[in-house]
Amino acid sequence: MSLEHRLHDRCACGSTLSSYGHSSASAASGRPFALTGVQRVYERARPFSVTHIALDLRLDVPKKSVSGEATLDVARIDAGAKELALDAVGFDLEAVELRAGDAGKFAPVDHVYDGQTLRVSIPEAVSRVTVRVRYSATPRRGLYFLAPDEHVRDRPAQVWSQCQDEDARHFFPCIDKPHNKQSTSLRVTVPEGWFALSNGARESDEDEEQRGVYRYRMDDPHPSYLFTLVAGEFERIDDEADGVRLHYFVPKGKTDEGKRTFRRTPDMVRRFGKLTGVAYPWETYSQIVVSDFIFGGMENTTATTMYEHILLDERAAIDVTADDLIAHELAHHWFGDLVTCRDWSHAWLNEGFATYMEHVDREGYLGRDEYEHGVRGDVAAYLGEAGGRYRRPIVCQDYEAPIDIFDRHLYEKGACVLHMLRLELGDAAFWRGIKTYLERHARGIVETRDLMRALEEASGKSLERFFEQWVFRAGHPELEVKIDHGGEALTVSVKQAQAAKESKEKDKDDAGTHVFALDLELDIAIDGEVRREVRRVESQAATFTIRVPKRPAFVVVDPELRIVGDVRVECPADMLRAQLAGATTARGRLLAASLMGKLDDPATTRALGAALAKEDEFWGVRAEAASALGDVRSDDALAHLLAHARTGHAKVRRAVAAALGKFRKAQAAEALKSLALRDASYLVEAEAARALGATRQGVAFDTLIEVLDRPSWSDIVRAGALDGLAALRDERAQAHVLTRTRYGIPTRGRRAAITALPKLSTDRKVREALEDLLDQSDPYLKVDVVRALVDIGDAKSRGPLSRHLERELDGRVRRRIREALRDLGGAGKRESERLREDLEALRSEHADLKARLGKLEALLAPKEAESKPNGVHHVRAADKHEAEKESGDKGKKRKKDERASR
Repeated sequence: MSLEHRLHDRCACGSTLSSYGHSSASAASGRPFALTGVQRVYERARPFSVTHIALDLRLDVPKKSVSGEATLDVARIDAGAKELALDAVGFDLEAVELRAGDAGKFAPVDHVYDGQTLRVSIPEAVSRVTVRVRYSATPRRGLYFLAPDEHVRDRPAQVWSQCQDEDARHFFPCIDKPHNKQSTSLRVTVPEGWFALSNGARESDEDEEQRGVYRYRMDDPHPSYLFTLVAGEFERIDDEADGVRLHYFVPKGKTDEGKRTFRRTPDMVRRFGKLTGVAYPWETYSQIVVSDFIFGGMENTTATTMYEHILLDERAAIDVTADDLIAHELAHHWFGDLVTCRDWSHAWLNEGFATYMEHVDREGYLGRDEYEHGVRGDVAAYLGEAGGRYRRPIVCQDYEAPIDIFDRHLYEKGACVLHMLRLELGDAAFWRGIKTYLERHARGIVETRDLMRALEEASGKSLERFFEQWVFRAGHPELEVKIDHGGEALTVSVKQAQAAKESKEKDKDDAGTHVFALDLELDIAIDGEVRREVRRVESQAATFTIRVPKRPAFVVVDPELRIVGDVRVECPADMLRAQLAGATTARGRLLAASLMGKLDDPATTRALGAALAKEDEFWGVRAEAASALGDVRSDDALAHLLAHARTGHAKVRRAVAAALGKFRKAQAAEALKSLALRDASYLVEAEAARALGATRQGVAFDTLIEVLDRPSWSDIVRAGALDGLAALRDERAQAHVLTRTRYGIPTRGRRAAITALPKLSTDRKVREALEDLLDQSDPYLKVDVVRALVDIGDAKSRGPLSRHLERELDGRVRRRIREALRDLGGAGKRESERLREDLEALRSEHADLKARLGKLEALLAPKEAESKPNGVHHVRAADKHEAEKESGDKGKKRKKDERASR
């Protein structure tokens, strides 16, 4: 199913930022990860460590600046070192002073400052010093000042920090690397009437706070990227879990939304503590919601910052949850905050774990089906990036900025690796190893081998080969599995397609084309009994023969998702229908449905329709059945979808809407119009609008314009309508879409308009309008602008992109621009899009012709049976089979030609 299973952005990897350009999971289509000129990054030397930072800051909100002093306690590591290098960007220095030892007075000290690094001379004879820096700064990164303006009048006045990956240096001096962990204290002066939040215990009294002075102290060490400062006007909600004080800070007037959103936090605190064997490591945990945040959430130690879209109104809560994002940022307090990656190349130990714990929470709250469905979604997200953008090892040192590697490999593939490890070791050994890992390295730094050793100790297994192929090397298996039966033998043929490419690429760097060693699990159902067979695959191709007393009803391949890769199964249609109806797990039934969209015989369509109709079935199976019916595209398939367009489960209804968009027929358009105009769910309305445009029917345009500016959670209905206008390809839509790119439209709506524009026009006016948007402040929006310019494919955009690259500070945007400069210059992408549209049109025509042929055959069959001998009838059936085979061969050739054109 193509619907995005995650609706919230994360700490650095957005729900859409890392999915650009993917269309398949073919390892041949991914580009190299390392861009030209990028050199391998190694951890820098640590002659000194900072053990404590005390900040006394004053915020000048009108000037968007900060001033004050930073006092740093420093310990010597290298006996011969003479100079302490502190990261400090764009400071106006007033004084730099030093005090030797723990007593004495501060005195001016020799130093050199180049605007990026403050180098302080340290006497060789002393082991500990304190450095005091008085300064002011107007940060361009790290600390952000918000205020309303004439276009966005409801924006609150706020100040908030975002230090990951290495942006703390923009507003206080520090060693801005994850390997340096220090305690912190903060005294900050904010406008009177404001509240301020930072890490650790709040020590200011009521009198101080009435004057706008807040004091916090964090006694446990944490890295600079986890420091936080948020100031503004908020309402507070209090909660508790096992003695941990919980606080939720929300904008004024949003208390109901805050209670609805954060209500499951105590349950998560308890669950994660129980599973890991390590209780939540601090006394308090706060979550604060701010506006225009540049990430989805940020796990600052004891005080997570969340973006405004996490707050859910009653309609949004029907089928949107904030639990995944809340679980993710909370889990970081074990994985990232308590134990911290030694350098960014091992950041999957932070993000992979936090992503995996989302699934663990879902499993505990909603059950195993939801857990497996979520992991499957993560596999798909990773495969999309690996197939359409690049492949890289999870542990990777080849980047320009650390944020380059905060992608689907780090988050989703990292989570899937942990899922595989848990299956490999078993629950008891896995969680025992995690407990050892956390306790052994608490408040310290880690690298991947620390995790591997802890799990090996807990399980007694050697995991070197596992980590080598899944973590330290790029790529994934692309399995082609064929199931055959004859006599008392079940034959299973397996081919690792990615390895077949290796012989063609021997002169290239390893791009994930190596042979994987893996266990292939098969659940074989015979006479109502299911037996599991496991076969080891360690070669490019293998064939296994399994003795069976009779033909199995069905065979489920990889029933527990032990293989993070692209597993393509060829299986008799009757087995798939039996699997959809009778597999004992939702995953088994869902896998069958996902394969049945390639078949269009009446029996298969009926089976899919029956699965969709089962209201007691897991919603993911029903949604997959709807998607498969959309792929079938027959009249009968359309009838099943129309019958369930108003089904009660909102997520299934959304899947039905998406499937109806694959039919360019008036009946589909009318059903979608009804859903787009009125549904209880924002997401269903948005999906219906998106699909309505894809039908290309006459009723679509007026309906999409009618819902275009309808208010909704996260502006999601407007985004769906804009996607629908883009799919409609109506020239009247261009002016409407272009208008919605302007500043003042909510950001998510603007982003949808930006990505829609190239689908409507690639002329100079559109290109120049997009180029003008490169100067906007929102990094997500700028990434989408770059994507849109690549979609247009005009080499004239190289100049504006190159000029913007010179002044762009956000690493995510810089990476996208560099990829765009590499890719621009030809019409390849536009031609590929045209070919895809032509293929879709051919598929629709083929489905219509096949449906008509079926009706004619049904009318003629009785007459032929009466007038022709049986032999002639059988010959014609054989002729029909050969004709269908020839048609299928031509279809395969068209797909092959399309891939070659791409």
